[in-house]
Amino acid sequence: MSVQTRASPKNEIAQAVTIRPVQPDHLNDVRYIHATAFRSQAHTLYAPEELDAFEAMVRSTAYVDRLMSDTLLGGWLSGQLIATAAWRRAETNPGVSRITALYVRPLFERIGIGSKMLLAIETAAATAGCRLASVRAPISAQSFFENRGYELSGRGTRPLGRGMAINVIFMRKLIGSESDLDMEVCAN
Repeated sequence: MSVQTRASPKNEIAQAVTIRPVQPDHLNDVRYIHATAFRSQAHTLYAPEELDAFEAMVRSTAYVDRLMSDTLLGGWLSGQLIATAAWRRAETNPGVSRITALYVRPLFERIGIGSKMLLAIETAAATAGCRLASVRAPISAQSFFENRGYELSGRGTRPLGRGMAINVIFMRKLIGSESDLDMEVCAN
């Protein structure tokens, strides 16, 4: 006896997303996604002026310059950019990747696209020789990362400009073989 199951519409959407590098001509879309996704996920945890300061930071030239120096991937659905994820090597240890800019347009949240984007950058970082993934994330993202194997390693703040900062969490996850990992990095 065979049982056929049908993929849920949510899974079908996530499966239809293609991942490829983001080019400079899509930076306005990237900024829009980052600002709206942050506001959507964090509006209950941060003050309105903190949300505004985050959006102003996203609109800054320095933010875009930093993004373009990272490996920035986009999630595309029917030709539209709907998600981003980026990573770079840690300045202090080339075996550690720093995950940056993981955002999904609010309309497409909670259907597996963020997980798909995270897996893509973890895979890229591991392929490049990184053995540990680390992330500085808004506190609203803690359960997302915990559900994907990340462990809380600390708390801190992220400067936004305008003399403002938001509370963030630091999390990490092994993405390569433990024998290759410099365990001193995990202690920091």
